[in-house]
Amino acid sequence: MRDIYRIFWKELVQVFRDRKLVFSNLILPVLLMPIFMFGPSLVLQRLLQGAQERKQEVAVLNLPEEALRALEQAGLSPKAHPDPEGAVREGKYPVGVRYEQGVYRVYGRLASGLTESQVAVEKVKGALQALKEARVAEALKRAGFSPEILSPFALEVVDASPEGEKRTGLLGFLLPFFLVVFVLSGGQVVAVDATAGEKEKGTLEALLAAPVPLLQIALGKTLATVAMALLSGISGLVGLALGGALTGRFGGLLSGGEGQALALGGQVSLDGTSFLALFLSAFLLALFMGAVMVSLGLFARSFKEAQSYMAPLQLLVLLPLIFLQFRGFFELQTWHHLVPLFNVALLMDALLKGSASPLQAGLTWGSTLVYAGLALLVAVRVFSREEVVFRN
Repeated sequence: MRDIYRIFWKELVQVFRDRKLVFSNLILPVLLMPIFMFGPSLVLQRLLQGAQERKQEVAVLNLPEEALRALEQAGLSPKAHPDPEGAVREGKYPVGVRYEQGVYRVYGRLASGLTESQVAVEKVKGALQALKEARVAEALKRAGFSPEILSPFALEVVDASPEGEKRTGLLGFLLPFFLVVFVLSGGQVVAVDATAGEKEKGTLEALLAAPVPLLQIALGKTLATVAMALLSGISGLVGLALGGALTGRFGGLLSGGEGQALALGGQVSLDGTSFLALFLSAFLLALFMGAVMVSLGLFARSFKEAQSYMAPLQLLVLLPLIFLQFRGFFELQTWHHLVPLFNVALLMDALLKGSASPLQAGLTWGSTLVYAGLALLVAVRVFSREEVVFRN
């Protein structure tokens, strides 16, 4: 046990001697994640508000007087133009309208996502829709019908999501996703330096010549990787939670079109048991990924080659997490909690929403522990192969 601790401490000391590395992995995430969460939503919200209040010019052709008045009442400035579509395509106007044979054609540059042109198009659509409803109501009134016939009933959509799901918002997906990202980025620093780095420095041979079992060497290096991975993950989650709190505090809601809203923030409220369960999930995840990264790092010939192995590993790890955002489209099965990485993300999501069950936790923790044990055995076997350890 003492030898495991010595190897563990040696690897961590080498990492913490590099102040730039510590700053980039432990401090920078806390500073950047609030900006990442809060900054874009605040800027985009201000831009949308400014676009809504601004009086955009509209290229129009053959519009009736009532349509021109409707556009002016909606805060738009109609400008006669022989080719509204071409004017919008060339960027001279954010929106254009042509009236021909009873059809209003609205032109906008919509392929680039959320832009001022899209905002202006929505304003034009709203103005023309209001004009259409007014004309229909007027026709009904002339025919002796009440305009209320257009609204025979009211429609109201109510969010029936559980309170935990409402409270967490997108954090239910972002927390597991970014936790894996930070665990990988923090853990690979130690894993690569403790394996391929020692190969290049020529110190790995001396360590293997010491009277220490290979299992203890592999375990010491893996635990050091796990410790750095957890520290990096915690710092990233602190920054992410801070960003989510700021976004929720200052109103991080963006218009999603058709009266919908997208909540960028969220709040996390965990009791002691849920917090410990979340930490245990993160620890087992870090243990599994740490053993995998140590195996890959030792297999590499050089520090640079080991880093090249980590990039595909990150893509491979993030792939199942991407499907977490589609969990509402399929019914969860018991075997889903046995899928590596995806099971941890599912459990974290359920813990944050307060819907986790003991069966889900047991299956996830047990299977992840088995995967971590298998990965650690692979690392020990790699350490025992001289053709791998000494290849360069």
